[in-house]
Amino acid sequence: MRIATSQIYTASLKNLNKSLSNVMTLNMMTTTQKKLNAPSDDPSGAALSMQLRSYSGTLSMYEENCGLSANYLATAGSALQQGSEILTNVSELAEQASTETYTAEQLESMGIELRQNMDSLFQISNTKLGENYLFAGNDIENSAYEKTLGVTIDDPALTHADVVSVDGEAPYTVQIQMLESGTVGGADDLDYQYSTDGGETWQTATLAAGDTQIVAGDASITLATGTAVVAEDGTGSGTNLYIRPAYEYVGASENLSVAIGENSTLEITSVGSTVFGGTDPATGQPYAEPNLFEIMGDMVAYMETGNHAGVASCIETFTDGYEQLLQRDANIGTRQNTADNTKTAISFTNDRTISQVSFVEDADATQLSVELAQAEAIYETILRTTNSVFQLNLTNYL
Repeated sequence: MRIATSQIYTASLKNLNKSLSNVMTLNMMTTTQKKLNAPSDDPSGAALSMQLRSYSGTLSMYEENCGLSANYLATAGSALQQGSEILTNVSELAEQASTETYTAEQLESMGIELRQNMDSLFQISNTKLGENYLFAGNDIENSAYEKTLGVTIDDPALTHADVVSVDGEAPYTVQIQMLESGTVGGADDLDYQYSTDGGETWQTATLAAGDTQIVAGDASITLATGTAVVAEDGTGSGTNLYIRPAYEYVGASENLSVAIGENSTLEITSVGSTVFGGTDPATGQPYAEPNLFEIMGDMVAYMETGNHAGVASCIETFTDGYEQLLQRDANIGTRQNTADNTKTAISFTNDRTISQVSFVEDADATQLSVELAQAEAIYETILRTTNSVFQLNLTNYL
């Protein structure tokens, strides 16, 4: 077979370019320390790398959510630990105030201290991490609780459903006693008296026929039309109402949850009403017992009016509320452990995934050095051979 000179030149250039391309590819790998610099380098490897990187990104998101969850829950747990210390002090005050060994003046001082404890618990109920409220359910941008007024009812025939609203201001407990029996909003006037200084002095007033608002200084109670009231005869068997501090839950009814796995979520906030109680703004009624804020409000009312028996009647419910807070704290601790353990597991899996990405993309420096040296040697050999071929002409054979 006859080989033309043009074929020799073409083959020589082809081999030269192929060898040079190989050297340039290996030089690129040496520079980047990557064996996969473009999809064309290894299409199947590039596809696998994209899948692994996508999976790693998902794992990183879950890992970040676990870290965020742990921070939220740790902060909330720390706040409830402080709340527990406050409630321990409240329990001691209640036990003391329930005995008749203390004077009305001493009970008044206890009431002032209890107000301070309530305010501290109110601050805890509005605990924030950054700008987010931890006890407001999934409404984390707004506070969980707001201060308001509530009423303590000392009349077995009445419930909070009979109270339409409590309005005004009352820096100290306002006690109201009905002096006449009858029906609120009925055809007859009803006389009553109220005290703003713990029962030391009293002022009388009249609830006019057809009216439902009992005004007591700067505060007032509006009762439902048709509510039956009983005259107080001095034995405590009549209708006694106490206007005292209260806290209204204005957060959401569902917790905020984040994804910590493909089919797993974790609640990172708490619905404050299930921890601290308070009143429901939608109905104006207290949440179900045990209700810490409400029972503490009742105790304030009884302490500031020198009512030992009233304080004693609150202790059992308060204890239940205290235990409820401890249970919520334990639940938060369990969720925090879940976040920490899940983060550890995800971090391990993500590290292995990143290692797989490295195996697919990264070059072996030692092997690459050997391959580059071989490629350069081959290129130099082909270059010398090609140079010799290109110098051939007819005179070489004459």
